Amino acid sequence: MTTKEFVAIEKRLLPAFPGFAVKGALMFIQPLGDTLRGFHWEPSAFSKKDFYVNGFFLPLYVPTKHLHFTFGRRVGRNKRWIADTTELDNALSSEMLKEVPFLSSLRTAKDVAKALEPLTKPNEAGYVNPHNYEALAYTLVRTGETTAAGHVIDTLLKKANLAVDWEREIASRAQLIRDKLLEVPEKAQELLAAWESETIRNLGLESLSSDHRAG
Repeated sequence: MTTKEFVAIEKRLLPAFPGFAVKGALMFIQPLGDTLRGFHWEPSAFSKKDFYVNGFFLPLYVPTKHLHFTFGRRVGRNKRWIADTTELDNALSSEMLKEVPFLSSLRTAKDVAKALEPLTKPNEAGYVNPHNYEALAYTLVRTGETTAAGHVIDTLLKKANLAVDWEREIASRAQLIRDKLLEVPEKAQELLAAWESETIRNLGLESLSSDHRAG
């Protein structure tokens, strides 16, 4: 499946999704705000006709160079969709609409924090993805809950494996925010705003952001 083919499907489905817009393989809720919410089409490696749709949200003030679905899941019972299947549009639209109430509910930083909190609970093996701690901590900073944010960052710093490059990078950013919270909390907010602008540029979303900050 190509981006052009994905866009054709998205445009057919769009009338059932008021408030959404299309950009390439991305169908998202407008206005963009500081959290990207929507669906992303992904080709299958097994067939040119098969594809996946990911429903997700992504706090843009958490630095990233690439779109990812850490805070999301694949849409549909069988997960994989086939482009030339009879009734594809109806079936896919029906499954996607099940995700819309949750995505639409993430209107404020407090809403996003509430959605992230369960993701910081250890799994059966006692593991929590450091990305989850980082996103929750920065979101709590956004809500003004700096003490709670500090506690989450402290937990992240204790659990991060500094021998792993990407975990060390997360820990370094989190420590920077922690230091600014202790010094001048407003500086932590400014840094998150700068990171948001950088993420928007990295993801090519400048034209979609009504509140783009130079950074």
